[in-house]
Amino acid sequence: MYITGMNVSYMNEMGGIYHYEKLANERSKILWSFIESSGGYFKSKISDANYKSRINVIFRIQGGNKDLEEVFMSEAKSAGIVQIRGHTFNLGIRISMYNAMPIEGVNYLVQFMQHFMDKYPAPVSKL
Repeated sequence: MYITGMNVSYMNEMGGIYHYEKLANERSKILWSFIESSGGYFKSKISDANYKSRINVIFRIQGGNKDLEEVFMSEAKSAGIVQIRGHTFNLGIRISMYNAMPIEGVNYLVQFMQHFMDKYPAPVSKL
């Protein structure tokens, strides 16, 4: 109880629920905007904005390329981005952005994702 009280006191000093709601909105906007601007390289099965989580964002790489997703998770771990494997019912990548995640952490993730996309471009489709 003592630790919970200290945490709640700290959160109130930071601006309370409205502060953390604003941060959650900012973090999710950064990540969802990047995913949506990736031309389908990164894509979520959640397309309705009403159902897009501000805390846990799930997506696949190149339509569910499992091998590339494994490379992504491995390289992400080397870059300090950990515990991003999706669940068995939501395969792919899951990014959790709880209250302790700073905006800078999401910016770092997006930079990593851009670098990864540049390093492993989508194959050119043959018509």
